[in-house]
Amino acid sequence: MKKLVGLVLFFVLCMSCHSADKSSFEQEISDIMKAYQAVGVSVVVVKDNKICYSQTFGYNPDYNDSTLRKPIPDNGIYYIASVSKTFIGTAIMQLVEKKKLKLDDDVNQYLPFRVCNPHYPDVPITVRMLLCHRSTINDKQYGWNLDQINPEKNDKWQKCYNNEMPGKVFSYCNLNYSLLGAIIENVTQMRFDEYIDRYITSPLGLEASYNLTKIDSTRLVRSYMYDKRKKQFKPSGSVYNYQYVRNVLSDYHTGESAARLSPAGGMKISAAGLAKWMMLHMNYGHLDGKRIISKKSELAMWEPQGADRNYGLGFSHYDKVIRGVRLYGMTGGAHGIHSLFFFNPEEKYGFVVICNGCTSKAANGRQMNYEIVRALYKHFIK
Repeated sequence: MKKLVGLVLFFVLCMSCHSADKSSFEQEISDIMKAYQAVGVSVVVVKDNKICYSQTFGYNPDYNDSTLRKPIPDNGIYYIASVSKTFIGTAIMQLVEKKKLKLDDDVNQYLPFRVCNPHYPDVPITVRMLLCHRSTINDKQYGWNLDQINPEKNDKWQKCYNNEMPGKVFSYCNLNYSLLGAIIENVTQMRFDEYIDRYITSPLGLEASYNLTKIDSTRLVRSYMYDKRKKQFKPSGSVYNYQYVRNVLSDYHTGESAARLSPAGGMKISAAGLAKWMMLHMNYGHLDGKRIISKKSELAMWEPQGADRNYGLGFSHYDKVIRGVRLYGMTGGAHGIHSLFFFNPEEKYGFVVICNGCTSKAANGRQMNYEIVRALYKHFIK
């Protein structure tokens, strides 16, 4: 009897400690958010290939009126900014496997207008260069179409290129991924978002899309930019403008209009959905009996394409977020959103963090997410 009582007391103490530990941990997350004045954050932890923790913090506010503030829903859907590039990279690798294109093909095989660095007219810009941001294309004239880089529509198209030789230098550029969206369309004769819906998100059972009209508006987590002059948050209306998207779709030209749906940053997905997407890549392109890309393609996406950066084909690796640990994944930041997913494929753990607004600069928002990742690692993994 004494042994039985002892065991019961032991388990009660363990449960109490776990509860206290969780409370302490969640207070740590709240303290980090407070330091960066974050509006709201969703986090997911994957351990041993399963979601072991999922939580939302903060609010989905409405124009700074505290009486209208609501907690972020557990199934809330976010715009995820540049983390979207991992979907485009995966779609391109699928097309490579289907022998529809090659990574080292000249992009002019798949575009209706000429793409060529005027400083190096004899050096082709390849699909690979677009994926790894070594095309020498820049965002100086970035917009919601491809006219700026089209010599037939913009007499200043040369300004879209840097002076370096294509393939030599890393230079992050969203226009690269707008062009990749157009390439997907010209190869498949489908809108790039429809291709991704059909061959990537639907097979995985993900409620996610670049097409806002497919997203339930009641589940959207609004993103907020901070107005320093007025000292208040302002909703970023451009991200969730349904009428804009309807107008785009009513006058969409496959192979030319891809930029208008933002291949570089326009994916909408929940934190849990992004965790599932992360697990697909953690398992080398395979999840729940579905293989989306081969292990060979997956590893190619992670492989840095130059000694000067850790960036591969839509993915990067991060060696300094957690000391002594290499994580793979991607970060994003735009319109008030700060997003990331990081994973360790060998030990089968990973993290998703999405913030819908903070008063700090974008770089600080990324640092806040890194701090949250370190707290998650310390509590759940280490």
